[in-house]
Amino acid sequence: MASLVALFLAGSAQGGVKPGAVGRLTAPTGVKAFLLRADEPSSHTFSRTPAFAWQPVRGAVRYEFELATSQRFSDNAMLWSATNLRSPVVSIPIALPWITGSPYSLYTHVRAVTRNGVTPWSTPYGFNMRWASVPTPMSSYPGLVRWTPVAGATQYNVWFVDVGKVFTTMTNVADEREYYSFHDSTPWTGVVHWRVRPERYLYGAATNGLPAVSFGPWSPVYTSYNPPFAVGPLSAVAAVSDTTSNALGAQPHRLMPGFAFNGDVGVGGAGSLFRVYISTDRDCVNIVYRGAIVGSPAYAPRPTGPLALPATHDDLLAAEAGLLKDGLEGSTFMSDGFSYLSTESSSASPAPGGSGSGGTSAPPSQTVTGAKVDLWDTEWPGGRYYWTVVPVAVNDGATVTYHDTELPQEACQAGRVLTFGKVSEPAVTAEQGAYASGLSPHGQLFSANKAAARFYGPPLVAWKPALGAYEYELEWGHKAYPFAATGKITTPTSSTSYVLPLGPGTWYYRVRGLNAFIPGNEPLMSWSDPTRLVVAPPSFRVVR
Repeated sequence: MASLVALFLAGSAQGGVKPGAVGRLTAPTGVKAFLLRADEPSSHTFSRTPAFAWQPVRGAVRYEFELATSQRFSDNAMLWSATNLRSPVVSIPIALPWITGSPYSLYTHVRAVTRNGVTPWSTPYGFNMRWASVPTPMSSYPGLVRWTPVAGATQYNVWFVDVGKVFTTMTNVADEREYYSFHDSTPWTGVVHWRVRPERYLYGAATNGLPAVSFGPWSPVYTSYNPPFAVGPLSAVAAVSDTTSNALGAQPHRLMPGFAFNGDVGVGGAGSLFRVYISTDRDCVNIVYRGAIVGSPAYAPRPTGPLALPATHDDLLAAEAGLLKDGLEGSTFMSDGFSYLSTESSSASPAPGGSGSGGTSAPPSQTVTGAKVDLWDTEWPGGRYYWTVVPVAVNDGATVTYHDTELPQEACQAGRVLTFGKVSEPAVTAEQGAYASGLSPHGQLFSANKAAARFYGPPLVAWKPALGAYEYELEWGHKAYPFAATGKITTPTSSTSYVLPLGPGTWYYRVRGLNAFIPGNEPLMSWSDPTRLVVAPPSFRVVR
């Protein structure tokens, strides 16, 4: 008896596609956007670029997907498209703009290509893009503003309303150097009005060239009240960002901290300005970070550079009566006579002090630029950093110079030193199973719900954004410990999802962030724990 052996592949087929027959085929259904898993509750508003999924079509060879700003999907509305998707999931390699409509501003649809023809396009799925929250104030110290970190933000614009200045920072604290430097009286420093907005790194390019606005809305105007400037012995108070380290205990910081202190008299004398030093040893000899010179009782890193300090007597008089712009610090010296650029100056590119762009407004589109003002992971709790602050004296002569009144090691020997930890947040890739979605071996849309989820074909994996990360590296292999990569993405992605090109077998994958403000050519953050997936082999069935 003759028998016909046919190979059925779940979700795929071999052979040519017959033209026509669209009217006899059913369009894909269940199109939706999601952040971590395709089975999460349905939503139509997202704070970062989502991934997409739909119910698989029986006998589909591939899928075609379109994303546009109009339900008509005309050429001038098209943002991104794909024509060769092998699973009913897709990750978008562009940053979608912050855009809302009535009811929606962005639309997707999908169709299947089968051996019997092409299905109609699915019903358009609409959604909006906007920030999930606005930064709100957190408790802080004199001379320092602090706000709640926003998920998905890569940096922030800070607006000091009273002085008309906007600058960028990659952490959640900012010092008030503009208010304090060369004037410490209450009329200058007592009340500070400020606003902040989150910003994200741009990636990819939309087909129609639609600009992707990189920032969220400005917060309401917040008000900070400062007490009169404290005089007397100088002391270190706290390191502050997403957590606080002080004399009562050091903590690991995921974001680069700002530093609060009080007083103005060190072991070498008094000063009207201050500089923070960070070292890897408790003797404060191996200096790894030199803060910008500020007049405020706090310092927080800025990748946009330091203030342009007065270089002449006339400049000094003008600074006492007005406000400083960003620029070059000029002639600055440690107490031993050596001169070093501050870390903010090392690779920042602010305009010189007289330029109109000297930190008074934000660039039209922020990307990853500026000084590398973050710190490396210390492998907490074993490793940590030590910080101190020294007074800086102003010497008014033909050329105004600035001299530390003591060495960092002398300040630390005098007991003016505190510690803190710095950790890089690993990306979270799983919770009660991997953040993974794709086609099940039974031909259904499936989201992982256990440690060893089984997929047929390439699964889409997702992860929660890590604080401080601009881009992500992704590796996969067959061994978890020690991890041995057999594949990886060739170019880091700024998306938080990716379709893994995996064949049959048991696989492990891991993700780590890249922080552009960590010094060096490889600003690497911590790897996530390896996450397990199983890709099932093709199934065979004999048809008689």
